[in-house]
Amino acid sequence: MRRGIRIVAVVAGLSAGIALVLLATDVLLWQRAMGSSDTRFASGSLANGLWKPDQLVPFGAAQALLGVDDDLAYRQAVRAFVLGRPRDEPFRSTELLGQRGQAQDLLQSIADSNSEPRRRAEAANLVGVLGFANAAIDQDQAYVYLSQSIVRFRQAILLDPGNDDAKYNLELALTRLEKTPRPSGQKQPRSSSGGARSGAGTGEPGSGY
Repeated sequence: MRRGIRIVAVVAGLSAGIALVLLATDVLLWQRAMGSSDTRFASGSLANGLWKPDQLVPFGAAQALLGVDDDLAYRQAVRAFVLGRPRDEPFRSTELLGQRGQAQDLLQSIADSNSEPRRRAEAANLVGVLGFANAAIDQDQAYVYLSQSIVRFRQAILLDPGNDDAKYNLELALTRLEKTPRPSGQKQPRSSSGGARSGAGTGEPGSGY
């Protein structure tokens, strides 16, 4: 009986040791994947496999141990933003609008989360840029898109008063809004106060990000 207990204890100890080794390996794989994927993304890669290393231990154990959920969510949201091609102006592309909508949802969830203010501000600014981009390809809804963008740019500035990109984009959006036909019954957002770069009225949509 005692011998059987010893065997069980040894097997359990070996299993735990192996699991720890595998978990440590997964942690190393995650750390390498974050760095290499960041480099690939900065070089223009939008592959689905970015920030998704193969894992030996199931259920995302290493990811949970590292506490990288917020970092991953932000990276995936920015990837979705780039896939939305905010500088392109195709004529009423349903597919592109759908991709931008997905990116907006991901980014807005970060902007409204409990993450650190600077990251939330960056996300809110990008949401505004996507709305600005949509205004360029959907003239019927341009006023609505621009108004929503202004809300997001102001959110970004409130979260991070030092976010110059959001300040520039806000002034640009307000300038464009003045030249956009306003639907009846809709109020025009108030002007912002200071902090804008010169020449905002001649800028390109989202050139402040």
